[in-house]
Amino acid sequence: MKLTGRCLCGRVGFEVDGWVSQIQACHAERCRRATGGLFAPEIAASADGFRWVGDEGGVASYTAPILHEPPAYRRNFCKTCGSPLPVLLEGAGMVVLHAGLLDDCSGLQVFRHAFVDQRSACCQIDDDAPQFPGQPPVPGAGDIVP
Repeated sequence: MKLTGRCLCGRVGFEVDGWVSQIQACHAERCRRATGGLFAPEIAASADGFRWVGDEGGVASYTAPILHEPPAYRRNFCKTCGSPLPVLLEGAGMVVLHAGLLDDCSGLQVFRHAFVDQRSACCQIDDDAPQFPGQPPVPGAGDIVP
């Protein structure tokens, strides 16, 4: 599947050509604070098919302290507008991006909820997608969009 996306100001964009997962709704406190949303709509994609488009120099990173165990929590964002940007998961062969950045997200849907034990008190989960109290397993073949 080929996906394209960009930040709010358009300075930094990206393309993904290859496998991508469906959308994971992450309710972890760090993900909520990093995105400003009630949950982070995350998509895992093949790092091999990922590339930056536009001004890659516009990408800034923040690495938070490790709370329990490695790897560290890292977020990329646009230096101009602050939009969250994709992050390469070192050694995993995957990149994580947010569904709200995509130019077209047709064919994608929430397939699970992660870290529901940390969800905001005002966030109601109204779908039938599986819920995980903490970190769920790596997306499997049935969670991948061809």
